[in-house]
Amino acid sequence: MKTQCIYAAVRFMPFAETQEFANVGVVMITPKLGGFKFKLAKNRFARVSNFFDDLDGLVYKNAINGFSKELERIERFFIENKVFGKDLVDHFVEITRQRESVMNFGHVSTIVTTNYDHCIDELFERLVGRNFSTAPEYREQLMVRTLKNRLNTKLLVKYNERKIKAGRYEFTLPLVGDFGNVKRIIKPLSFEKKTANQAYEHAHTWISRAERLIKSEVIEPECALFALDKPLTHRSGIEQAYADIHGELKELKVEVVDYSDTPRIITFAGGDLTPESVENGFH
Repeated sequence: MKTQCIYAAVRFMPFAETQEFANVGVVMITPKLGGFKFKLAKNRFARVSNFFDDLDGLVYKNAINGFSKELERIERFFIENKVFGKDLVDHFVEITRQRESVMNFGHVSTIVTTNYDHCIDELFERLVGRNFSTAPEYREQLMVRTLKNRLNTKLLVKYNERKIKAGRYEFTLPLVGDFGNVKRIIKPLSFEKKTANQAYEHAHTWISRAERLIKSEVIEPECALFALDKPLTHRSGIEQAYADIHGELKELKVEVVDYSDTPRIITFAGGDLTPESVENGFH
């Protein structure tokens, strides 16, 4: 029997000013049956902590736990009051309306299914398991912002976005530090792409730019650092793309570090800092 289900993704959006969010669950109703279901990600969700890596992990944990209790309360209300039909739809629309909150909802959508019992699991897999909203588009922007804040609060030299010429070409680089006649550049590189080809194409764009900067003698290889964010997915080819790009960058003689290795990045960015000075107060 076909059943109409109305659903919305649950979003975790800790930074309202940037509107960056992650899908962390699904809520669903079946008006004719009077059903209300929800499914949320675990309170320790690695993809969230990696995406919002400048956020205290307790913020997500407390938010998802509190939201789960609220949805349980709503579920009990619907059951005890036998809410169904138009009344259930009206309640659902009110529950999922847009609010200024760390936890909110995406757009309300409708699906007709013949597999009602497993519909919530299928929606969760599609909206949360396979699709980490905005990560491919915004992951590197978050990485840049996080590194910029860390560097500019720890170091005297400031790292900012700059345009740099390399012969006939001009590139906009996200993090450039000026040491008089010498510049240091830092480029965070994410591998959260949908396909291996996209990961290769994106990385090769930046490898090509680094090559031009080095050949034009705008920078020395040792003055360029790539901070690589290891892929969280195990999709075919992504991990191999990461390994290949890591090797190609090493061949350029540029610095290649893991994005999570903050002390090494700050040591590089400071120019004359030592690892010991980083350990004694620079992380």
